[in-house]
Amino acid sequence: MSIIAILIDIITTGAYFFQAQSSMARPLLMVGTGFQILMTLVLLVMCFSYQGRRRHRYWTDTYHPFTFRFGIIALSFVVNALVAVLYVFNIMGINSVIFSR
Repeated sequence: MSIIAILIDIITTGAYFFQAQSSMARPLLMVGTGFQILMTLVLLVMCFSYQGRRRHRYWTDTYHPFTFRFGIIALSFVVNALVAVLYVFNIMGINSVIFSR
């Protein structure tokens, strides 16, 4: 599953660069936003359906780290969710950090 999460990251990064180099047409941005949200939901399902070990066997008093494989999936979900929020902000005209017009 961690390899699938990495592949999803590569695909969504490619979609972002495609949109950044295009003419910034509104329908293309809407499709890109839907695609980013869809991939974020796929990663959310992967986080909850992960069958492997989620935590390392050791921990300190306050910190119990993720395993490497689950950490890749969780980090991929968090980053893609933040990018999806930036896409929505751009569509709504609140903030143009992700695509400067």
